[in-house]
Amino acid sequence: MKHLHLTLSTLLISSISVSPLLANSTNTKIQVSQIDEPFCYMKTPDGKTVDLGKLCEKSPNSETSQTCITGSNISTKLSIAGANYDGSFFSGKVVNQGCKTIKNVKVNYEVLDESGNLIDNGFMYTQPVSLAPGESAAFRGAVVAGAKVRATHAEGQE
Repeated sequence: MKHLHLTLSTLLISSISVSPLLANSTNTKIQVSQIDEPFCYMKTPDGKTVDLGKLCEKSPNSETSQTCITGSNISTKLSIAGANYDGSFFSGKVVNQGCKTIKNVKVNYEVLDESGNLIDNGFMYTQPVSLAPGESAAFRGAVVAGAKVRATHAEGQE
């Protein structure tokens, strides 16, 4: 076994030291071996390999391109997220899902009593008031006390 190991080591070392001499040879052949495991993968508990290549691929402009909502209805381009009423203040955030900057963004809201009747309504501007595509802005303000406060929609101008 020692003799086999020594012979293999000698062959490997001699092929490495001779390879620069063969680099200029016109008869040099290069073998490309295929790797059995994909670049992006996971192993399942039972030992199978699952190729996750499609999840790991990066599109050429993935950092600069975004899916945006087109059209003239600004309310559909502005989504309200995390709206919260703590008994005195109404807060949350607005995200511009449109393709253009929207200025003077404000959130309209309603204040309801315990029976669900409208007792007040109003609006508050976001900070900042202008949102580029993909950006978000917070809103927060005091409102008339009620049982429930809900955002009705956000609006602004392109």
